Amino acid sequence: GRYEAQGFGTEINAISVKKINGFPTEISVELMQDNTILKVLLQEAILPNGSITFQITFKTYFDDADMRRRMKMFNSFGNKHYDGVHWYPRMCVYDRKFGWETDQHLGKEFYGDYGTYEVQLTFPHHYIVDATGTLMNPEDVMPASLREKLDIKNFEDKEWDSEPSVIIEKIAGEKKTWKYFAMNVHDFAFTADPTYRIGESAAMVNGRLVHCVALVQEPHAAGWQNASDYTKKIIETLSGDFGEYIYPKIIVADARDGMEYPMLTLDGGFDPYYRDLLIHEVGHQWFFAMVGNNETYRASLDEGFTQFLTAWCYNRIDGDVRIVYPEESKYKKKYRDPEDIHFTEVYYGYLSDAIRHNDKQLNTHSDDFNSATGHGGGYRHVYYKTATMLYNLQYVLGDELFLAAMKNYVHEWRICHPYFEDFRNSIINYTHVDLNWFFDQWLETTKTIDYAVADVKPQSKPEAERSYTITFKRKGEMQMPLDFSVVLDNGETLFYHIPNTWFEKKSDASTEILNQTGITDPLKQYPVTVLPKWTGWGSLNETYTATITVNVEIKNVIIDPSNRLADINKLDNRWKCPIAFEYDSRLASYPDWNHYELKWRPNIRLNTIDIAKVGAAFNGNYMNNKHVFELF
Repeated sequence: GRYEAQGFGTEINAISVKKINGFPTEISVELMQDNTILKVLLQEAILPNGSITFQITFKTYFDDADMRRRMKMFNSFGNKHYDGVHWYPRMCVYDRKFGWETDQHLGKEFYGDYGTYEVQLTFPHHYIVDATGTLMNPEDVMPASLREKLDIKNFEDKEWDSEPSVIIEKIAGEKKTWKYFAMNVHDFAFTADPTYRIGESAAMVNGRLVHCVALVQEPHAAGWQNASDYTKKIIETLSGDFGEYIYPKIIVADARDGMEYPMLTLDGGFDPYYRDLLIHEVGHQWFFAMVGNNETYRASLDEGFTQFLTAWCYNRIDGDVRIVYPEESKYKKKYRDPEDIHFTEVYYGYLSDAIRHNDKQLNTHSDDFNSATGHGGGYRHVYYKTATMLYNLQYVLGDELFLAAMKNYVHEWRICHPYFEDFRNSIINYTHVDLNWFFDQWLETTKTIDYAVADVKPQSKPEAERSYTITFKRKGEMQMPLDFSVVLDNGETLFYHIPNTWFEKKSDASTEILNQTGITDPLKQYPVTVLPKWTGWGSLNETYTATITVNVEIKNVIIDPSNRLADINKLDNRWKCPIAFEYDSRLASYPDWNHYELKWRPNIRLNTIDIAKVGAAFNGNYMNNKHVFELF
């Protein structure tokens, strides 16, 4: 837009000091601007436990901007739509790591300090507004009669993108003022649109109600009918698993975006395709909003943790396969592969680069990732590698201890601005498990996991009991504990665990194994046999041999039956190489992490002699990268 083209954003017109330690005063200040940072130089220092009150006069230009995460205004069905985000001067954070944290803002996430906000927003009277915090004058701006007219259910049959109706007539010069109050938040954002229609639900969190609000532009109302109820499910699920949501409300808004602010998320799309977006943006309330990580310095602490919550919560609400509209095409219905949530939302983004050794260590400044001002390139590992690390931490600790430790971290560091070292220490101190080896590898290196079933040998004659040795090889640089299963000829499956330290995770009748292996009998017990630990790293003890006794012959040995170990080559995770031979539909799909994909399709070749030859074309690959061939 024209303002952005001229470099306009927020202009500071005046800054003055009104009070020091509660006493009125009038003193001059010196200002020093360094790009996105404005430094205010005082005549005298403010001592510990002292206070100062500033009055700041500023002007913000709203525009149809290209830069994400900034204030914007755009045309929406003939009306001006406003998203008020990062629209005012924000205090830098003074924390124990940096003192004043003054990293420049390069178009990514901000880092802000907690406080109390009292804000009044004045708009033309036909606008529907909502924002961070509690609305203090609902009777003035949203009387019950108006709320009833705006209810989303009134528009459930509205044709998509059709002309919106007029609920409130526009009257030149007539305005409304919306008053909000918010505590323990580090930002204040708002959204405003005359075509907003409202859906509401109430989530129950630790005995209190959380107001879940969906704001949708009327032409999109048909696709947002379940938005507030789905948001309720998100709040209740994440509160139960990772600690209670502490704020009184949460808003999901149809705003052509995908960004998070305290108590407010700006979203888009329609059901069911917006579900992972809603989970992701609402999920930010745990680490971005309630814990308050320094994303400008280490974006992984929020974005990666939230990406983990996205897959976790989607699985808890909708199952492990992405919900989509039924395909209209019979061909697509037959050949379109279902999308596994854990793989598509987490593992694929990490593995597709890790296989090529093209990832980066996580404990890296947010600005140092390739394509750091966008979501591409190396910056995506802020999301995917971090989320993969958390699933592998769950794999190491077991479900119960992992969830308890994560919930404790959220509670311990709520409103406290933790860093990676604080997360690391919190998990270790709570679990009483030495996990330094784990965090050293995942945070400080680009080592990858690659284990193989190297050999399976019978050690006794086929009698009543048979003894086998199973040899595993650590081919990658990263060392981890190993879960593996042994599939017998009679259909029985046995489960084993090889620790890599003195810690043995609680895994009898392990739900993490039962839920991931296709075993559907919830009443049957599947004990896990713990074998002697495998101590080794680098070139030390690269192999491990387990001796097991069974009643029948072994059919297969499978490393990681729960499918969480981030192994870059799962083709050798089984005694017998897994190959999927199938028709090549030519439909776009994610690769198969667990199998080598061998595909065929009919092929017609034209030439000047035979005119045409009919045959078949074959192609194969693993993860679109290894063992690639094509044969016509």
